[in-house]
Amino acid sequence: MTVKTTTTFVGDLEGLQSRVNILDRVQPEFYRQEVEKVFRRGWLLVASVSDIPEPNTYLAREIPTLNTCLIIARGEDGEVRAFHNMCRHRANQLVPEGQGTAKAFICGFHGWSYHNDGRLAGITDRTQFKDIDESTLGLIPVHTEIWEDFVFVNFDKEPRQTLEAWLGAMYDGYRGYFSNKPKIASHRITVNCNWNIALTSFTEGYHAMYVHKATVPDYQGGSSNPDRHRPYIEVTNYHGRYSVEGNPNHKPTEVEAIAYQNGRKMYPTFPPNATVDLDLPPGVNPLRIENWLQDIIEIFPHTFLIASAHWHTVVWFWPLDVDRTLIYGESFAYEAKTVDDHMAHTYFRTRLREVFREDVGIIESINRQLKSGVMEDMYLSQQELLLQKHYGAVDELVDQA
Repeated sequence: MTVKTTTTFVGDLEGLQSRVNILDRVQPEFYRQEVEKVFRRGWLLVASVSDIPEPNTYLAREIPTLNTCLIIARGEDGEVRAFHNMCRHRANQLVPEGQGTAKAFICGFHGWSYHNDGRLAGITDRTQFKDIDESTLGLIPVHTEIWEDFVFVNFDKEPRQTLEAWLGAMYDGYRGYFSNKPKIASHRITVNCNWNIALTSFTEGYHAMYVHKATVPDYQGGSSNPDRHRPYIEVTNYHGRYSVEGNPNHKPTEVEAIAYQNGRKMYPTFPPNATVDLDLPPGVNPLRIENWLQDIIEIFPHTFLIASAHWHTVVWFWPLDVDRTLIYGESFAYEAKTVDDHMAHTYFRTRLREVFREDVGIIESINRQLKSGVMEDMYLSQQELLLQKHYGAVDELVDQA
């Protein structure tokens, strides 16, 4: 007799709503409140520490929701700091978006210069300036903290809580898991969709058997789990995560069989088709389910992570306005050392890209329909618990003074 998969629910479920008003959330006024009270006050995951591995390396990253660009720099002392990418003279952007190495940043407008720890280094034609204090004219800092391989920033004048308090139960669960994996892929697209709709369409698996039937039809499911329920779903103070059970009866396509013939399996990766290192930190596959495929982790408000045996992916959802969202993702995996490893990576990149494209088509359709104004509420199942938590967290912060 086949034992059916049941879901273990973890966390405080009190107050979560299965019926959520969606129409109000796609209105400009609500969006303005989200920008000011969620994005300007919360801790935002903005980059991977591995992008700035050595002293004097930096990453310039646009933060379009707040109309700014940041320089995230590792100083000569090894400390990671973030600053507005803005000269203190006439507000010119110091460096273009991207990565680089620099001990100093020199403005291309008038030549003012800054050390990579933010201190002012020099003012061109200094004698012509009156009544200025160089000690106050360093780059404008942004509160910065590091968690695992990720850089978080907070744009509030004084953060209302530490990053550890913001992450809550997530904080200690992933020690070392996200480190030491090189970046192997990145994708970027701007979609005509509200950021909430875009993000929450990725943080539930209820849709997989329909939206992804052409690309990954049998990665999940099987006789013990035909409805593809999640064996583990947890909500925390703001965030949420769940584990995905793989289908032990998955039949590889011809291309997949060739791609993973000798290289490490990546997507899908689960026993008995692959050996999974079960020496994982407690936050990854918390129940230690046998046919584990991956975990989905929402780091509120605008990021979700996919954690699997040999790789992880980070996806950002940056609101551009009420109906437009910039989505970009970065994938990290074991270092490819052989031709077979490179083939496995290539197949993984292609398959993940196609799955991603299927999701994008759905979310733009949803946004168009909602703009008609004829549907006010949406109804969420227990398998969509992360959506309930996401909208509850948004409402909690928007309601604050």
